[in-house]
Amino acid sequence: MKKAVLVLTSCLLAVVLTACDAFTRNSGSPPTPIPDSVPSEPRFASADELLAALGRKGVDCEVLRRRQGGLDCMAEVDGAKVENEVSVFDAEVVEEGEIGRSIASRRKEPYGHTIVAAGNWYIRVLDPLYAPRIAEALDAVVLPPLYPLPDIPDKPRYADLDALAEALDASVGCVRRKTVSEGGMTCGTEQSKEPCHHLELHATPAARDDALRLAIGVPEIPRFIVTAGNWSIRFCDESAGRTAARDLGGVVVSSTGP
Repeated sequence: MKKAVLVLTSCLLAVVLTACDAFTRNSGSPPTPIPDSVPSEPRFASADELLAALGRKGVDCEVLRRRQGGLDCMAEVDGAKVENEVSVFDAEVVEEGEIGRSIASRRKEPYGHTIVAAGNWYIRVLDPLYAPRIAEALDAVVLPPLYPLPDIPDKPRYADLDALAEALDASVGCVRRKTVSEGGMTCGTEQSKEPCHHLELHATPAARDDALRLAIGVPEIPRFIVTAGNWSIRFCDESAGRTAARDLGGVVVSSTGP
């Protein structure tokens, strides 16, 4: 009886959690650290405060429904309607280990959710394609579903994108190179009319794995992916990808998606 009272009291105190039964379902599980890539700021006192910050960055999110500890809203991102589930936690009541456990449970099977997180909050973005835009607006990071990955070789590693592009050029070709983002470049073969290789460098193995999992989970992204060390390359053409994997000493992560 005392144990039941304690559990009930915890549920009543933790009013900012998405649901009270999250505590009772996971009470036997150890706390889970929040991933190292998640920044400690910004922090918000409420889901409404988070939505206001999102709106100031040009992403308005219309409230669809409210629930304990958060709300669901519909945002317009690049002309598309994207539904989001916002959860904000009171850090004075809920320990970081509980927040980390909640994040981890969302990313694992059977859920496989894509999460945007920072500080004391996270957002489940129902369309993973737009998660990076939400994360950018809030200075947060994208945490993709924890899809299983193959054993990835530690080497080769490349000092910069140009070095990776040169290695790819010696294999299947990498011409008409264009830097598209920090750590990203596109190029193509002599025969291709459009750039069809997307090259990326990653600061850490964890960042690489998150980038791979995000690409696997977004149908709009070409998903024949080759990786090793601190790099990954997405290919439109499977044959070119297999040749590059052999020549560069990489492994194929996904050719068909999850």
